[in-house]
Amino acid sequence: MRATAYLFAQEVDEQVEALSNEDYHLRRGRAKLLLEELYPISRLALHFKQPGLRAEVEAFEDSSAADAHIQLTGFREQDFDVQVTCTHDAEEALRSELLVRDGWAPGAGPIHKKTKEVEAELTAADYDGHVALVSTAIQDRFQQKQHAYSYGPNTILLIGFDEVRLSGRHYWSQLLAWLDRKLERSDKFLAVFLFNCATAELRSW
Repeated sequence: MRATAYLFAQEVDEQVEALSNEDYHLRRGRAKLLLEELYPISRLALHFKQPGLRAEVEAFEDSSAADAHIQLTGFREQDFDVQVTCTHDAEEALRSELLVRDGWAPGAGPIHKKTKEVEAELTAADYDGHVALVSTAIQDRFQQKQHAYSYGPNTILLIGFDEVRLSGRHYWSQLLAWLDRKLERSDKFLAVFLFNCATAELRSW
């Protein structure tokens, strides 16, 4: 799919809105690609769009080394590849499955699948425990990409996660400070962006 930033985002939004409730939460079929790749790419493209600056984005939707390419023309000329990764893991998938089945799912606590049925325990969690969980997941994805095959010199790494409780300056400051303590910056990527799919908040790191 290829379009200007606004049209690309509009098309992605329309496709997401057309998903059934089950496909959306269980990430079946095209839902996984839409939610974990195309939606974050669309918001990154919008981030670069400014008056007097045209942003065109192409998502490859295949197994290419890059997931997308963004080209900026106007008062600034620049283009770069985008590599996307998402922290959505098996545990989150089980919580989504339980949500579809029962209408609710605990946000913390043990969860597993036993004889085709998801079972979970509701437990207390620290008020900022979600920051540590998201931070650890981002760290894992970043390190995986760091040790993956080489990317082009103008590649942006975009790490998506889905945490409705991580919103606003306070929690984002905690998250970025945690990453600064745990990870060393490298020159492998032109830039690293974090995107919270649940709140549509994008931050550079």
